[in-house]
Amino acid sequence: MIQLSIDELLAQWADVEAAVDATEGIDPWCSGLDWVVPVASGFAANGKRLLLRSADDNGYAILGYYRRGGRIFLAGIEPLWGFASPIFGPDPAALAGELRRFLANRPDWSMLALAGLPPHPHPLTSAISAQLRPLGPTLLTDGITRRVADLSKGYETWLRARSRRFRRNLRQAEARAVDDGVTVVDAAQDDNLFERLLDIEQYSWKGQDNTGITTPEMSVMYSMMIDRLRERDRLQVFVAHLADSTEAGYILGGIRNRRYRGLQISFSAHHRSLSIGNLLQNHQIRHLTDHDLADVYDMGMDFDYKQRWADQAHSSVTLILHRSSTLGPLS
Repeated sequence: MIQLSIDELLAQWADVEAAVDATEGIDPWCSGLDWVVPVASGFAANGKRLLLRSADDNGYAILGYYRRGGRIFLAGIEPLWGFASPIFGPDPAALAGELRRFLANRPDWSMLALAGLPPHPHPLTSAISAQLRPLGPTLLTDGITRRVADLSKGYETWLRARSRRFRRNLRQAEARAVDDGVTVVDAAQDDNLFERLLDIEQYSWKGQDNTGITTPEMSVMYSMMIDRLRERDRLQVFVAHLADSTEAGYILGGIRNRRYRGLQISFSAHHRSLSIGNLLQNHQIRHLTDHDLADVYDMGMDFDYKQRWADQAHSSVTLILHRSSTLGPLS
């Protein structure tokens, strides 16, 4: 395999995306560089990386080194959630075989963890498992579940698939918003967007719990992600204004290949009665369908409230491989 620097990898972003899109069963948004590079920059900025491109089939293995319990292991450079598959390409069996031969000659790892793979049985997971098994024993563990909404048939079709109670509550929230002077504006082109979102976040429950974009790692991640998405005309951001012009909430996401990925939604805890979150979510879906921008809305990690908005659950598994001692000494 051909080892790349991070700058060389970034220069090949179009090839990376083509390889991601050619890999059936993985998360096509989060396996791309719009997600993995900002996440790695925020949460593993000083980590050692092993960025590989196949010499044969234009596939990639985007890995990083980690240490746990005295052991050195390789996993994707997105170290937190495990949405991304770190291995992808048009011929997964050939790619995994090439990766096996490459890793067999390196003494600097003892375990391999590949997240974001489709649940077994699936041709991708089966091919990767079979090709890597000579390196050592493998097992599959539960990964992450995402909630996904189907927007391919338009807003009204999506809405009819929601419960009667959901539709009633949404109509009532929209009526209250009109009466109270709540408006939603497009903020994607604001050069000071991230600072604007930070101002809103400090009044949200996420900001008050220090779990949102105000944390140092998340700030790095999201400021970089916003810049990448805007640069490629993929950024989607809407902000809710109250009648007095107070900004009370925002919804942030990105579009690639007719797939919208929700990234953050947050609103002021002082205005919970206005259903700002629901208004923003609904506005985003209307915008995507009215402008024919996306067929899929990936809402990210599964939470109870997302089930009301989504149509499907997509799950992944993680392949764990323990290096066989017969491969030679480890450093």
